[in-house]
Amino acid sequence: MKHLFLAISVATLAIFSGCTGQPTPPAEPQIDPTLPTVTVNGHIESMSSIAFEWKPLADPRVKGYFVYRNDPKTEDPKLTRHDTVESRFVSHYTDKKLDPSTTYIYRFSAYNKKLQESDASKTYRVTTKPVLASVSFFDSIGNLPRIAKLIWRPHDNPSVKGYIVERQNIENPEWIKIATIESRLQAEYIDMNLDDNRVYKYRLRAVTYEGIESTPSDIAKVVTKPLPKVIAELKATTKEPKFISLSWKASDEKDIAFYNIYRSESGDGSYDYYVKLNETTFKDEVDEDGKNYFYVVTAVDEDGLESTKQSNPAHGSTLAKPEMPTFIDAIIKNSSAILRWKNNDPRAKTFTVIQTTQESWISSTTQEITGIKGSTITVRDLKPDTQYKFQIMAVDANSISSLPTEPANVLFSTPDR
Repeated sequence: MKHLFLAISVATLAIFSGCTGQPTPPAEPQIDPTLPTVTVNGHIESMSSIAFEWKPLADPRVKGYFVYRNDPKTEDPKLTRHDTVESRFVSHYTDKKLDPSTTYIYRFSAYNKKLQESDASKTYRVTTKPVLASVSFFDSIGNLPRIAKLIWRPHDNPSVKGYIVERQNIENPEWIKIATIESRLQAEYIDMNLDDNRVYKYRLRAVTYEGIESTPSDIAKVVTKPLPKVIAELKATTKEPKFISLSWKASDEKDIAFYNIYRSESGDGSYDYYVKLNETTFKDEVDEDGKNYFYVVTAVDEDGLESTKQSNPAHGSTLAKPEMPTFIDAIIKNSSAILRWKNNDPRAKTFTVIQTTQESWISSTTQEITGIKGSTITVRDLKPDTQYKFQIMAVDANSISSLPTEPANVLFSTPDR
């Protein structure tokens, strides 16, 4: 009969689980020794359930059965009334929500309509099955960009419903549940949005359909991929006309995809993304003399990880304008103006005179006399009774002109006759 009982599925046994609802029996059992005693055929157990089968009692005085059980969470070995089966025709009972690897003690009795009980059955000591071991293989793949890939061999126990993934990091030694896997056959999980170059530890628990968690798996350690190294030897020029040249040392990391250049007008200001390129030099065209910029350069690898910016930006500037000359004097002689000035910058190669002729109250014309190599010039053929203004600019070898001097006003008047 016991072998027949073991062939019965747990699902069938669950249909006949104990139920309650009739009047509460007295605290102390009232024994009717004439009632038949329950004879248990056998039992089966899982991690969280124990199922019993007994021979049905044909005596019509029997209304149902009482289940007595100890409380293993206390040191008191006494058995107390634990549950009631309300029909004598039921011959199976399943005790659920038990703890794994725990010994429970049971006795059974039949009761009549007065809630009097038969003598107790034999005592049965049953131990629930131990917690399942986790998966037999659990490992990780590291050095990935801000992710950790976890792989395992699916659990071979069909009672497993899925898995729980737990994580631990250096700052927090507590194991944190980060994911629930719903399928026993799933064999990988990717943890995302991690920090760069960071150590993480993972473990896996299998979960049964009854909600029982297995022991944890072996620990798998992951180190995420570090950011590319900071770019070194960043330099910027300060003496080039109308452009700034940048250069830096090429990264020695093999998976660098490109470089990003950021630029700011202030050394301690915010840097705006400026350009992306594959080379280690860059010519920044700037149509302004003496313009200052600060630069930082980053490396970006094939996974999109970008290095940090340099703590010391490179300062670059276009070539400044030459120093403005000093206008000495403008002397009128006959119908000419003799202009003299002092050169204040050794970069000056030539000078330009800006001549403004006031033709009327509301109109004037301006012309430039260029390529002057000395520090004086005679402007001839001035018109009588006409107002002139003269300004001087120094010009260097790159055709960069200084700011003009303050204008010198000249009036050529016709002599009285």
